[in-house]
Amino acid sequence: MKKKTVFLLIIGIIAIVLFAAKPLFNSNNLLNFNNHPKQTTKVKKKKKKVKTVPITWGYPFKRLYEKKIKFKTGQMYGKTDVLRRTKPKSYFHDGYDFGFSEVGHSSVLAVHSGKVHRVHFRPGMGLYVWVISKDGYVQVYQEGFLSITDIYVKKGQHVKLGQKIGRLTGSHIHLGVTKTDKHYIDKHGDPCGNWWKNNGTWLNPMEIINKNLAEAGKFHQ
Repeated sequence: MKKKTVFLLIIGIIAIVLFAAKPLFNSNNLLNFNNHPKQTTKVKKKKKKVKTVPITWGYPFKRLYEKKIKFKTGQMYGKTDVLRRTKPKSYFHDGYDFGFSEVGHSSVLAVHSGKVHRVHFRPGMGLYVWVISKDGYVQVYQEGFLSITDIYVKKGQHVKLGQKIGRLTGSHIHLGVTKTDKHYIDKHGDPCGNWWKNNGTWLNPMEIINKNLAEAGKFHQ
């Protein structure tokens, strides 16, 4: 009987201990590990950088920014239907002609920033403005100035993109574009070397201008 009493006492003590320890083993409170608030890490989304293309080239006349203009084949750069030279025979046009019928007798704008290298007269070219840029490009504006007073810049002057360099008073402005590493200077020191040769000396002005404006998301011809 005594042994039975002791056994029951032990069973009772065990029951009391288990009852008292129940909260410690609760599934939502096991050893207090699950009582800590869950930590969440916010992942910051990286913003995509939009690549902006700077505008470094522009048209030589304001009207070209306002509407599409259809130029004749003879005005365009490259092989044309106009005979440029007989000996040797050449139909190659080394630049782009902007006629007063398309752009009016209006201000001539710098198509690229640079420094005026020379303002001069040469038979076949007329009065011209020769500009050399820091990036190695060369621009020649010719055939459209009837008087020296039609030119607003002088040798050594820095011109910015879009700056007025003169006024078209002739039938058209011929714009030639090349680079300083090309053989574009003739034996007389004028920027007209290889003008009849399609050998890479002279580049397509409108192609260069249109490409830059298109990449910058601007209106282009």
